Amino acid sequence: MTSIISHIQTANAVLCLLMAVQLLSMSAMRPTPKRLLALNCLLYAHQSLALVIMFNSNIDRSLSGFGFTRPLFAMLLGPALYLYFSCVHRQPSQIKLSDAVHFLIGILIFALLVWIKPLRAFIDLAITSSFVIYFCLIALQMRAGKRALAHLDSHAEPAYRWLVCLMIMALINITLELAVNLEMRAGVKLRESTSLLIASLAFFLINITMIVAALRRSAWLEWMYQFGQQTLQATIQVNPSAIDPELAQQTFERWQNLVKTERLHQLEFGITLAQAAKKLQMPARQLSNAINQIYGHSFSVYLNDQRIQEAQNRLIEHPDMSIIDVMQASGFSSKSNFNKEFLRVCGTSPSAYRDMHRQAASTAANELA
Repeated sequence: MTSIISHIQTANAVLCLLMAVQLLSMSAMRPTPKRLLALNCLLYAHQSLALVIMFNSNIDRSLSGFGFTRPLFAMLLGPALYLYFSCVHRQPSQIKLSDAVHFLIGILIFALLVWIKPLRAFIDLAITSSFVIYFCLIALQMRAGKRALAHLDSHAEPAYRWLVCLMIMALINITLELAVNLEMRAGVKLRESTSLLIASLAFFLINITMIVAALRRSAWLEWMYQFGQQTLQATIQVNPSAIDPELAQQTFERWQNLVKTERLHQLEFGITLAQAAKKLQMPARQLSNAINQIYGHSFSVYLNDQRIQEAQNRLIEHPDMSIIDVMQASGFSSKSNFNKEFLRVCGTSPSAYRDMHRQAASTAANELA
């Protein structure tokens, strides 16, 4: 069982490190919450890695210091998660100097337990108590529901869902921590703990889910990169949805190049704003605002304009190509939508547009003759 737990915990450490790197490397309008979440991931990565090293301490005794840092950092897990929740609930979302008190208390309690030898037996109880206390504090923050997140505007809903998920994860962590402690009190060695094996598997599944959500830019995590943008926009008097002109231009140019190179407007099932933003590795709102600001129209109008331009070229260059084939090759899936958009851009129907160019080409040929 020791080998199985070691392998799973190693995977957990790697996944937590990857998640932390992803959170720290991505830009955001308000970076503090995602940095705090990254801190939590790093603390959990250390817990998993320390456990693996302790299980295999006979390989390298010099690494036995993990036996000290693991309970120390475990005392900081509760305060770190509580601070993340507090930061999300605040307006503005900033860390206060007083927040350091939570970490100092945890460090002082741990130091006291280590310094006084008779109290060392209570370190595990202190860690579990810390988890429970900070979980209760988080629950008090969440009792107001989405109303407490009203300052996040449109991001309140996904933010609330994500925080609820984190609370469930924290509750699972407390339950399994208690189960492991009960097994150890009953004389079961940590290496042989069934509860520890279940906990390792549970957090492996949680970590995999978080990584997939981050890679897919799920709305459950995407809000952390976007929220706060409304506050920034409120300072722009001319256009409430405007972003920095240089950033908007760079974003729009990247979008144009992506459409051109990957022919996104011709995709059979189209592409959504969220999918496009994921390809560009940027918040969807940033892309939408940049297109509106530089192009003067929405994301969907831009794509339809590119499709109509494609259709115009095909109607002229391929006179024998059917209108349906032109429609499909240009990226439209509905004939009614194709005709409507073509009329909007060209002021006429596709067939009339082709006939007009045929007549113009015939007249030009006759004049040359």
